[in-house]
Amino acid sequence: MGLFARIPKAMLVSALSLPLSLFSSSSRNTSTADPAQGQPDLVAVQAPVVMPGPLTQRFPQGSRLVRLAAGHAPRNLTPDFFAAADPRISFNGQLVLFAGKKSADAPWQIWEMDADGSHPREITRCSGDCLKPAYLPRGEIVFTALAGNSVKPKSQVWVSKINGSDAHPITFGPGDFQVETVLQNGTILVTARSPLLPSSGKPADRELYTMRPDGTGLATLRCDHEHPAIRSQAEELADGSVVFVKNPLEKASLGGELAWIRRGASHNAPLTSSGITAMSPQPLTAASLVAARAETATGSTSSKLALYSFDTERGKFGALIYRDPELPSVAAVPMAAHEPPRWYWSTLNPQLQIGYFICLNGYLAQGVPQGRLAGTLARVRVLMLDPETQRELDLGQAPVERDGSFYIAVPSDTPVRFELLDDAGHVVRVQRSWIWSCSGEERGCVGCHEDRARAPENRWPLALRRLEGPAGLGVEKAVGTGQ
Repeated sequence: MGLFARIPKAMLVSALSLPLSLFSSSSRNTSTADPAQGQPDLVAVQAPVVMPGPLTQRFPQGSRLVRLAAGHAPRNLTPDFFAAADPRISFNGQLVLFAGKKSADAPWQIWEMDADGSHPREITRCSGDCLKPAYLPRGEIVFTALAGNSVKPKSQVWVSKINGSDAHPITFGPGDFQVETVLQNGTILVTARSPLLPSSGKPADRELYTMRPDGTGLATLRCDHEHPAIRSQAEELADGSVVFVKNPLEKASLGGELAWIRRGASHNAPLTSSGITAMSPQPLTAASLVAARAETATGSTSSKLALYSFDTERGKFGALIYRDPELPSVAAVPMAAHEPPRWYWSTLNPQLQIGYFICLNGYLAQGVPQGRLAGTLARVRVLMLDPETQRELDLGQAPVERDGSFYIAVPSDTPVRFELLDDAGHVVRVQRSWIWSCSGEERGCVGCHEDRARAPENRWPLALRRLEGPAGLGVEKAVGTGQ
C-alpha cells in the first residue's frame, strides 16, 4: 500500500515563518462579536491567506483551528501545526477530527484531538496528502487521499479504522473524488467530476454523488449536469436537505452562491440572492447555518472572511457571529454531540474479485425522442481503464436480449464503461463515465442514462433468465453463477 507508506516526521517550521498574529497568545481577545449565549462553542479555521483552488493550497501561509466560546477569547487548538483544516466533531461532542500539516513541507495527514486541543494523535501515514475527513459509525472514518504529481494530483475516497488500521480505497475510477459529509442515512456524500473522466487540467462540472461506506451504490444525488457548475462544501440539514456552495466553471473564487436540494426535490434551488457569496455552510440550528462571508471594511479595497448566521427559511444572512480584525475565519462547526448516521452492513466478498452489472433495458435513454433508442441493440462492449497506464482495454462483448437487458461479470474495483452495438457492430450509444462494481456487488441500472424520475417496468428481464448466468468479461469464472 504505497499511499500509506510511513514517512519520517519533518521538523516543525518556526513560528517566525508565519505572521505573528497566527501564533499570538490565545488570551488576546480579537473578536468583535461572540458566539451567541446558549449556543454550542464553534471550532473554526483561521489563516492569514485563504485561497481558492486545490485542497492542498487553500492555506499557503499556514492555518490553525480555534475554539470560539461566548464571552471568551479564541483558543488556539493547534499551536504545534503549520496548518490545520477540515474540522469534524465526534458523535459524543468530545473529540475533533481534522487534517493537519506539522510543517510546511510535510504532507497533510488526518489527526484527532480532544475538544480542548490536548492529546493530538496522528491517524494516517499517507505518502501523499490526506484531507477532508469525516466520522463513520462503529469506529471508522472516511477521508480524501491525494496521489500523483503536485500539478495534477488524483484524489480518491478512503476508509480506515479510527486508529488508522485497515486503510483502503472505496473509489476506483477517475473523477477526483472528495469527501463532503456523511448523511444520516449512512451514505457518504462526495463530489467528483461529471462525467467521471480523467482531468484535462481545465475546470470541469463537479456533481454531488452518494455511496455506501464499502464503496457500493455510487450514484448522483441529483443529475444536474445540464447546468455545469462546481459544487462543493456540501452539508446535510436536520430535515434531510443538502446545502452546498455552487460556483460557475469560469470563475475561480473563495465562495459562491449558496444552493440547496430540498428533501424530495428533483433539482437544486438557490438560497442566496445573485451576487451574494458565502463559503463553508454548516448547520447551526434547525433553521439556520453558520457560514463564512466576505466583507469589505469602509475605505478598504480588500475583504476579510467573517462568520455569520444564515436563516434558511428567509434565505438571508443574520447576525455577525465572529470577526477577527486580523485573520479570516472559515469552516466553523458546532462543538456539540449529535446522532451517528445509520450503519450499513456490507455483503461484499473480497475474495471473489468479480463485480456484476445488470441493465434492465438499454433502449431507455435520456435526450432521445420518446426516451427510447431507435434500431435494434445486439451486444454490449465493455471497456476497462488500466489503472497503471490509463489506457482503455477491450474486455469483450456480451449479448443484449431483445428486451434490452444484459447481465455481465467483470473484474471488481476496476473502472469500466459500456458501448451499445447494433447487429452490424456499429456503436449506438456510448457511456462516457467510468464506473466500477465492488467484489460481489451487483449494480443495476434501468437503462442507458435513463430519466432518473422514471420507474422501471415491473417485469423479470430476459438477461436474468439465462441459465448460464452472467456473461464473464475479463474474468475466468463468474463464481456462484454456473459459469
